[in-house]
Amino acid sequence: MKKLLFAITMLLLLSSGCKLDSFLFNEKTISKYELPGNTIPDSLIKQETFQSGGNKLYGYWIASGDPYNNLTILYCHGNKNNIDNYWDRVMYLHGLGVNIFIFDYRGFGMSGGKSSETGLHEDGSSALNFIMSKYNVKADSLCLYGYSLGNVVSIYLAAEVVNPYRLIAEAPFASANSLTQGSLILDIPQGWLTEGTFNNADEIKRIKTPFLLLHGTADDFVRYRDNGRVVYENAPEPKKLILVEGAVHTNVPETMGINKYRQTLRSFMNIK
Repeated sequence: MKKLLFAITMLLLLSSGCKLDSFLFNEKTISKYELPGNTIPDSLIKQETFQSGGNKLYGYWIASGDPYNNLTILYCHGNKNNIDNYWDRVMYLHGLGVNIFIFDYRGFGMSGGKSSETGLHEDGSSALNFIMSKYNVKADSLCLYGYSLGNVVSIYLAAEVVNPYRLIAEAPFASANSLTQGSLILDIPQGWLTEGTFNNADEIKRIKTPFLLLHGTADDFVRYRDNGRVVYENAPEPKKLILVEGAVHTNVPETMGINKYRQTLRSFMNIK
C-alpha cells in the first residue's frame, strides 16, 4: 500500500513538471552558517570563500590540531542541505585527528549560482585547487569522502582530476537511472526526473586509489542492491566493502557506533 501511494504521489509530481533535481539540489539560501552543536575549538575553524565558474562558494577549513598528522579529508556532502546539516559529520571526522575541508556547492547554503551535475564537477575541482593552493594539500595526503550526492563530486575527482591517497564512498548512487528506478519504485526514464546522469558506476572504473564503500542495508532511498553494490563491483582493487546492518541512508555512522566508525576509517587511512 505504501509503495502504491508513493507511486501515485510521484506520478502527480511528474505531471506537474517536478524533477528529481529539485530534491537533489538545494533551493533555499541562507545568510549565515550556525554550525550547530559544534565542539571543535573555534581556533581550528576558518570560514573560506573561493570562486567556481564565476560563483562565490563558501566552505570551512578545520585544522587537525595535530602537527604530526598532515592528512586532509575533502568532504563532499549530500543532497538538499547545506554545511550546517552535515556539521555532525565534520565533528565525527575531526576526531580522527585530520584536517577537513567541507564546502557548499553552487546554489547550496551561502554559495551563489545554480546547481547542476556539471556544476558539481566544477565546484569539486575548484575546492580541490583551493585547498591545494592555500593549505598546501598534496595528493598523497588527500582523502576524498563522498556522501550520497557528494559521491558525484568525489568519485569524479578521483577518476578524472587527482589520484588521492584514499577514496571513501558512503551510500553512492550508481547512476540517475538506478536511483529513479530503484529507490522510487517506478520504471521511469532518467531524463524525466533529472537532467544529469550521475554515473558513478562508470566513473569508479577509472580510479587508481584504495577504495572504501560504506552502505546501510536498510537504505530505501539509495538501495544497496541497485546502487552501492554496482559501484563496488565496478571499482578496481584494492577495495573494501562494509555493509552496515540496519542503517538507512542518513545514519551509517550512528548505526555503526561513532567509535567503530572512526576505527574503521582510521584503519583504512592508516592513521596511527
